Amino acid sequence: MYRFVIQLGIGIVFLMFSTLATWYEGAEILDKTYEWKYSTPFSGLVLKAEDISSLDFFVYAIKFKPTFPVVMALSCIYLIITVGYFTFKRKKKVFTTFLSTIAAGLLVLGWQLNSSTTEGALVLSYAFLSCSALCVIATLLYYIRPKVCLLQKVD
Repeated sequence: MYRFVIQLGIGIVFLMFSTLATWYEGAEILDKTYEWKYSTPFSGLVLKAEDISSLDFFVYAIKFKPTFPVVMALSCIYLIITVGYFTFKRKKKVFTTFLSTIAAGLLVLGWQLNSSTTEGALVLSYAFLSCSALCVIATLLYYIRPKVCLLQKVD
């Protein structure tokens, strides 16, 4: 149980730090009025800087400064998989279904972002597609690996 708490704590620290860093970097949109038309889908029509929603900071950061948004996405995926593993570790089929569902969701997200014209969204797309592939590989390895007892007597 302590390993779960440590992993959860590390994941939450990474998520919080990267979220704050993404939000900070995305606040740069307040100074770039020419980008308001293209990077503020949550705010609608923006006439002054106060009209910009905080969610649009994340959109701007994803488009132009993708490092911390990728770390934020990876730490979120890590937390979801960790909680799922510790919840379903005794139910092998349920966990493999859980992992397959995450892989499918990441595949859809990656595929949707792949048509973007900005470099940052493409980086995030590749991160989602890579995580999807890793989830599929982990699912296959977890489901088909044979149970081997290390204490079994070999003749």
